[in-house]
Amino acid sequence: MGGARRVSTPAPSIAGAASADAARRVRARQRLIEACISALHIYGPSRTTVSRVVAIAGLSPGIVRFYFNSKAALLVAALEYLASEFEQRVLKPVAALKHSPVVALGLLVELYLDAEIASPRKVSVWYSFWGEASSRQEYLDICGGKDEDFARLVRELVGTLIAQTGARHLDPDGVALGLIGVLEVLWQGIAFQNEENIDRRALVARAFAYLRSVFPGQYPGSSPPRARRGR
Repeated sequence: MGGARRVSTPAPSIAGAASADAARRVRARQRLIEACISALHIYGPSRTTVSRVVAIAGLSPGIVRFYFNSKAALLVAALEYLASEFEQRVLKPVAALKHSPVVALGLLVELYLDAEIASPRKVSVWYSFWGEASSRQEYLDICGGKDEDFARLVRELVGTLIAQTGARHLDPDGVALGLIGVLEVLWQGIAFQNEENIDRRALVARAFAYLRSVFPGQYPGSSPPRARRGR
């Protein structure tokens, strides 16, 4: 057969286009969640509106209905995101070091007070859900179990450290409750400050002062024992 052969241009991959569209939707949904967290920080749950969220996100109001069927669903998604982030970035790395409670508790303090987890913006959202009666049940439904897991983990680490050091005079429940209380008080302070005014090294040092007062032989210096972790 004569003549030049026609070179056809391959059609765009349907799978590739679908993948790109799915990625775009994930980004848009996350953008809305991040904007909702910012709105909650500024206005609190009761005064956060869809209009305020989309204004912060820089998106059109109509886009919200493609991802969330109500304002309540958007607020819940924001809290679920923070709860999942805390579990992945704090609870799991610390739990992986149960065999070394000194290092695990040190890492717990560092991660709990890290700017990525304990920013004024995020901390204020935790407390706004917990503090407002209208949203308290949502907090308990989403975070109640994780709060219990956190308390159980701290209790286990403290108990293991007491056993390893032979400090049988110490009460594991009391020591664990004290550490959790120290961290909570430091979080409360963060919620009412701007990031530029927060001295995170001082916050970490205060938490370690508590641990050092209970376990002086394990935390003798001002710097916490460090474990390797990725960013």
